Amino acid sequence: MTTTDSLYGQEAFLKVGNYHSNIFEAINEAKDYISRNHCPFLNIDVSGLNLIDALKVCVLASTFHYAKYCKGKIKWYVKDSRIKEQIELLKLDNVEIEIKRAKRNYTDFGEGFARKLRICR
Repeated sequence: MTTTDSLYGQEAFLKVGNYHSNIFEAINEAKDYISRNHCPFLNIDVSGLNLIDALKVCVLASTFHYAKYCKGKIKWYVKDSRIKEQIELLKLDNVEIEIKRAKRNYTDFGEGFARKLRICR
C-alpha cells in the first residue's frame, strides 16, 4: 500500500496495490494506518482491485475508520460504475465513492488547449 500525506495534514491518500494472493494484507495495512495516524479524512484508491476484493477492503476499512472517527469520511476511488453501485448499496455513513478517471492528456481537450504551461514567468 502506498501512502501520501496531504500538504496541510488534513487528508491522506492510500493506494491499494496488487494483493492477488492475500487481500487481508491490504486490509490490515489500512487498519494499521488508521490506528497509528490522525486521519479523519482519508482517500483510498482501490481501482486496481476486482469487485469482491474492493468490497472487502471498503467494508472492513470503513467500519474500522468509523469506530475511530464517527464524523470522519473516506473517499473511495473505484475503477467502474458497477463497483460504485455495489458499495453504495451498503449504505455506509462515512463513505464517498468516485470513479477513477484514466490519465488525460492535451488531446482530450481539443486543439485549442494550450499544450505548454508556464508556471514561472
